Amino acid sequence: MRLFKTSLIITALVCLVACQSVVEDINDIDPNKIGTVDGQTLFTGIQLANITAQSGYLNWAAGVWTGNFVGSGRFAPIQNYEYGNTNSNTPWRNIYVGVVKQAREIRSGIEVTNKDFFYGASKVLEAHAVGTAANVFGDVPYSEASNDEIPTPKYDNQVDVYNALQSLLDEAISDLQSSGAGGGISEDLYFGGDANKWVKAAYTLKARLYLDVRDYASAATAAQNGISSESESMKYYPPAVVLTGDTNLLNQFFTGSFPDDLTTDGSFLIDLIGSGTGSRNNAKTDEADRAAYYYDGVDINLSGIAANNEPMNQISYQENILTWAEASLRSNSANFDAALAKLNEHRANLRNGVYFSTSSGVYDDYVEADFLATGIENVDGSLSKEDALLREILEERHVSFFADILSFNDLRRTKKDPAAIQVPVPLNTGSQHPERFLYPFDEENTNGDNVPGVADIFVKTPVNQ
Repeated sequence: MRLFKTSLIITALVCLVACQSVVEDINDIDPNKIGTVDGQTLFTGIQLANITAQSGYLNWAAGVWTGNFVGSGRFAPIQNYEYGNTNSNTPWRNIYVGVVKQAREIRSGIEVTNKDFFYGASKVLEAHAVGTAANVFGDVPYSEASNDEIPTPKYDNQVDVYNALQSLLDEAISDLQSSGAGGGISEDLYFGGDANKWVKAAYTLKARLYLDVRDYASAATAAQNGISSESESMKYYPPAVVLTGDTNLLNQFFTGSFPDDLTTDGSFLIDLIGSGTGSRNNAKTDEADRAAYYYDGVDINLSGIAANNEPMNQISYQENILTWAEASLRSNSANFDAALAKLNEHRANLRNGVYFSTSSGVYDDYVEADFLATGIENVDGSLSKEDALLREILEERHVSFFADILSFNDLRRTKKDPAAIQVPVPLNTGSQHPERFLYPFDEENTNGDNVPGVADIFVKTPVNQ
């Protein structure tokens, strides 16, 4: 097998530097220090870079803006909707150096045990990383990105990037279906080389990207081929080796040097699933178990969602079900029964402990009458049954995607909906929620002529205008 040289980012990411290093900027990679790895090891590094990009700093900052967390200390500016573009440096590097550059390196001719599998899976990872970049930044480099011959890549239109990623995922699905890989690939941290599970994840990601651009009919179609059981969820299972920092990233943040920078105490989401006046509980819903999984009564639950060995969702079963429910209803109001059935499938998983352990929580099935005028999900009768169901699906997405970038995606996407349907995430300050992250300082320093002139975080990205 031919070996090639790649930057130290792989070594750094194998250690899964996260909370303390991201916040303290000590995970800045030295691009001049070179290591040598093979293609399979490179693939592991790509996955770890993607995990850090999806579940690290951007996710925590977005969580402050979506009511998941309350920011203080060094997150006090984020709480007040102030964002310095140096905060984007490391996430951008993880996406473009850690994922895109290395994924394309794998597909440049490196010998691997199963070319179709590694090519296909690397395309899924690239689409996942760039899809997040496009969503939270807007126009981003893609067609010329991570090309050594183009040091200053152009920025592609956000919609064009989404279209290109759909094509990339189609290629990925074809590659994976041709690979015949059924397991036995230890370098695959997500699925151990099971190509069928990668295909399911690719379809769920396609559904996510269609949802982002409000192509609801295509999102519903893709979801039908997506993840259909919890065992098919793309998630990282950290080995919980504290000395090397290889633990759940939320755990690293809340047990690190600056644990008071974020809190869940008093957050909108915790109040929403609590027992107070702001609770979403009703005759068919008691969120006691989910609340206990997220929150220990003082702060985030370090034995629950933030346990050091707790798996971290990347592309999940619950995402697929809830995308299917929302997209089918939005694409055709006649799909009320089908959308309700998917919501009830998700609720059955909740009461059966599929996502977290249950003991006293209640998630009974909803029926049509619950969404009619005076029903428990439409008490004042102000909404049609379709809109009442849509409101419940969106709220369920919000509480299911705690500490997940999807909450930020949804908050901005649903601003076009009537206010009565939107999840009422309160403003921390001012009169509008943030709409994006700023382009990195490093990118403006090295590729400034191409970086769009975005003035602040309240400028909507093209798909949300």
